[in-house]
Amino acid sequence: MRYFLAIIIAMVSTDHVYAKEFSYTCRVGGKSLNVRVDDVRNILRWRGKVYAIAIQEDCPKFGWRATREGESFDFCTATQGYADFREGDKLIQCDQDR
Repeated sequence: MRYFLAIIIAMVSTDHVYAKEFSYTCRVGGKSLNVRVDDVRNILRWRGKVYAIAIQEDCPKFGWRATREGESFDFCTATQGYADFREGDKLIQCDQDR
């Protein structure tokens, strides 16, 4: 019985270790670039930069407001793994990696 209880405690303890990370491939000027969103650590990685994220209520389905000093954008998701955001005047379109 103690062995069984120890296993249950170990499973519950490690449940929170795994970060929830989402990966997207975006098309920019004929190239494929990656966006990674970690909603446990509240960061988004894009073009070698790390942005702090917060839930963005204004996105149609779900999304995040990504910010870093002097820069910000809304990374919004839609149905079937699609997401987009604006980089300057360009609309960047992305698909979730599966």
